[in-house]
Parts: sequence; C-alpha cells; structure tokens
Amino acid sequence: MKYPGWPLGPPHSSGLSGCSACAHFASMSMPLLRAVWATALIVGAAMRLSGQDRPVNTTPVNLPEFNVVAAHELPPPETWYYTKIAGQEVLSSTSRQRTEQLANDLTHLLHALELSGTRLLPATAAPLRIMITGGMDQFVSLAPRALESGTEDPETAVLGQAEQPILVINAAAHAFDFADAGQDNLTESETAEGAVPAMRAANTTRNLQLGYLRVRLAQPRPPLQPWLIEGVAQVLAWTRITETSVTLGQVDDPNETGAIGSTDREPGRVSQGDLQHRATHFQDSLSDQMDFNAALAHSALFPLEEMFAGDLRKFPGTENASQLLRWKKQCHAFVHWGLFGDLGRNSSQFLTFTRRLRTEPLTEKLFQECFRMNYAAAVGALRVHVESTRSKVHGVKANKGEKLPPAPTVEVRPATLLEIARLKSIAYASSGQLDRAREELILAYRRGERSPDLVAELGTVERALGHPDRAAHYLTLAMKARTTRTHAYLALAQLRLDERLAKPQGKDGKLSYEQLLGVIEPLLLARTQAARTPEIYMLFADAWMKTAAAPPTQHLAFVDEGVRLYPDNTALRDARALLGPTATAP
Repeated sequence: MKYPGWPLGPPHSSGLSGCSACAHFASMSMPLLRAVWATALIVGAAMRLSGQDRPVNTTPVNLPEFNVVAAHELPPPETWYYTKIAGQEVLSSTSRQRTEQLANDLTHLLHALELSGTRLLPATAAPLRIMITGGMDQFVSLAPRALESGTEDPETAVLGQAEQPILVINAAAHAFDFADAGQDNLTESETAEGAVPAMRAANTTRNLQLGYLRVRLAQPRPPLQPWLIEGVAQVLAWTRITETSVTLGQVDDPNETGAIGSTDREPGRVSQGDLQHRATHFQDSLSDQMDFNAALAHSALFPLEEMFAGDLRKFPGTENASQLLRWKKQCHAFVHWGLFGDLGRNSSQFLTFTRRLRTEPLTEKLFQECFRMNYAAAVGALRVHVESTRSKVHGVKANKGEKLPPAPTVEVRPATLLEIARLKSIAYASSGQLDRAREELILAYRRGERSPDLVAELGTVERALGHPDRAAHYLTLAMKARTTRTHAYLALAQLRLDERLAKPQGKDGKLSYEQLLGVIEPLLLARTQAARTPEIYMLFADAWMKTAAAPPTQHLAFVDEGVRLYPDNTALRDARALLGPTATAP
C-alpha cells in the first residue's frame, strides 16, 4: 500500500511496533496525532518537490500602519540599477552605462579565469552582494567605518561576515588627482579630452575586480593570510584576456607605454619613467594601474617579515598611501615570483609553503625549509625578479582560426523598490545601522511595496533589534505568504525554539512533540519555498535533539537529505548520528 505524502512507506510499520517512537505515538491525543500527520505530509511534499522549481508567492502582505513621528512627504525614490554577476546580486547607483561597463568587465575576468582552469580561486563561494555607489555620501552612509582608517577618499569596503559579505565600491573616488599633479607635469595626451574619465574608469574597474577577488579568497576556512590574499588577487586581476587567449603570469615591459583611453587590454597604463617628476599622489594613483615590475622599479622593498605581517589596514591615512601601494605591489611580485618566476622553477616550493601555512605558523625557519634561503636572500631574489622578470605563463589558447567562448551577457535594469530596500537594508544592518535598515524597509512599504520578502526582511531586522515578539509576527506573516528568503524561515524557527526552550513541556527539560511541531514548520516550508542551505537541516536536527521523543523515519529522511547535499558538513553529520541508527534510503 502506498501512503500519500510518505515516499518511504508507512510512518510506523508493524516491524517497529516495539520502538519508543511508537509508544510515544500511541500515547498521543487525537488532535496532536493529527498535527503530527499534517507535519509528516509537509515532509513528504517537501521531498517530492526536490526536483521541481520552487513556487514564488507574490501575494501582497498588508501590515498595520506604521507610526511615523513628524511625518513628511516621502522623498523622491532614488535611482538604482540591478544586475547579477556570476549569480551574485549587484545594486548600483551610478549610471546605467557605467554599471554595464563595470559588470561586464568583472564578468569577462571571471569567465576568463574559468576558461583558464586556474585553481587559485576557490571553486565554491558563499553569497556575495555588490553595491556600487555613484557618490561619496552614499558610500559613507553604507560604510561609515570606511573613513576610520583616515583615508581621504576611500574606494572599497567590505561589510558583514565572511559567510555573507557585502562589497561596497565607490565609483566616484578621485583616484587621479590632477590638481595635485599640476597641469605642467602632464603630457598633452593625458590632458586631452577623455583621458581623465578613461583613467578613472580603469581604476574603478580594477577596484571592483580586486575587491571581488579579495572577498572570494578570504572566504575559505581556515582563512588565507592577508599577504597571500592580496598577492593572488593581484595575479588574477592582471590576467591578460583576448578573444583567442587567456594568460596568467604575463608581465609587460615596464618601458612600454600604453595609450591612455585607447582600446588596449589595459587602458590607462603608463611607463614609470614618465612619472619621475610628478607629484607623489599622482604617481601613486598611476602606479596602481601598472604591473608590479613597473610600479616597484624605483621603490625599496619591504623586509619579508614586514610584508608577511602587513594587511590592507596596516597603512592608514593618505600619508601612508605610498606604503600601502608598495605593500600591495610587493605581495603581487612575491606571489608572481613563487608561481611563475624563474621560468616556473619556484612553483613547487611556493605551493609547499602555502600548504604548510594551513597548519603551521609562518616563521623564517619554515620559509627556509621550503625555499632553501632566508628572508634576506629572498628579498634579493625578489629584487632580481622585479628588475628582470622571467616567467613561465599559464593559460589557454583557442585553436588557429577560432575564438574562445564569449563571456555571458550582463543585463542591467532599473532596480525594483524591493531590491533597493532589501539590499540597502542588509548593508545597513551589516554595518551596525539597524535603525536605518528598518527605516529603509518601512520607506519601501509606505511607497507601496507589499511583497512577502519585504515583510521577511523587516522581521529579520526586528529580531536583530531585540524585538522578538514583533519579529515573530512579521516572520509568521511572511512564512504564511510563502516568502523566498531562507533566512526568514530560519529566524522564525530559531525564535520559536528559543521561546519553547524557556518553558519546556517534555521530559528532562526538553520540548514536547507538540512544541516541536511549531519549530520545524518553517524549516519544512523553507525546503520548498527557498534555497536549501545546510542551516535548514542543522536547525531541524538541533530541534529534534532538544525534544523528548524519537524522530520518526520520515523526519530522519529529511536530515539525511541535508547530509547528502552537504557531505563536508561535519556538524550536520554528527547531529544526524546522534538522532538514531541507520540512514534512510535516498
């Protein structure tokens, strides 16, 4: 006999008549038993929908009117644009054309790295959101702590934790200060119409690419060291891309000068020799767009112990801009020397060095064991590499007469009220501005946005503000309206679990089965309404471990699915082992 909603057979067959779970079911009241069966049907439906598209509910959700103190007319809505890069959300307040250019440049780089087959970039990545601001005021409002370093004109900031970071790019940062440089020091071609915008564009593109790569490289656990993140990011960002080839490790002749604003691979590149009589700030701005060999040609190198100890926050303030630039370029030079230098003869030692750093502290002794030289000798070898770079490049090349597959097309469109409110709210919350996060969502609601996802975000912010009752109310409304936000289901389940654990009704201070049902309801719905994440299955297992009952087979099957989806999640595997013997069939 087939049981509707139960893909693995009856909930308790005669072969299990002696188990504790059956005794527990036998003692249940009829209303509770019906509730258990209803939950089981949800589980079965969830399992059946595993290969189907998740339904998206756009039913409007109406909330009570918000009390607005000293209410004024709503300000005109801001203009933002929305797109996705490699599946990651992008919200931009700069022009549509500029947004398309930046998004396409990053997409082309990521596509080229994929074609090259490089293993330098982690294969998997946590969700990353990108926000591009068209002005300093917007940048500072989203990332107020970016100014704490003393940098006069910050360009990038990373908000949130490594698991769900937000990269904020200031597209209006004046990286090229011609007032400081002095017009007399500029060549005629540099002062020509179009030169300044082209140089700014090249700089913002590089900032976006480097910022994205740094975030991706910082996500693995245990984390890579800052110098290694910076060096690898620089190597990847300087990938040479044409229609027929992708090349990693290529370094241009520092004496060659690229025409500013031309259609060269790297518009805005200039030679170091042209910079000798220019103001320091202007030199640094242009040097940031050079290969390491040109940028470091007339600069002293840090001792290796200083380079290894540095990071992006080590050199605060505009007075240290040259030091920061020198550190970044030296990280680039060192990683390039390790991977490609001396015609590739250093690569095995370098890879051994980085592998050992995962489990061993960085010391000069470790360095000597890997490279057969001390720090002082390595600085000498690095200087030779800067002055006379001999590389063994890597990459991919199309067959004669053919081209490499093109990068996917990026589509940029005006952002919706929900997208603006949701992403700005997340950014505000990630920078500790919870009240502003709430205000952003309420503003969208007052403008007419009624989607379940907006209510879900509002509930999440209320929880972060320490308002559990209000949060539970909003999250319950969002759940009933079938929001697509996974974290909303998780937040509601956690709120219910915390509330019930404060007043447990089961044996030994644990939850009763009836209490458990309300906790797992959001998790079962999340399984079909939102993205399946390991946290769904982990919280489901955790709730069962805190319940004074044995989980039925179908609930074990739910956790088993999580183990199959995330086989490397040791915490989830351990939790499954504690729930009961024998894994269920797929």
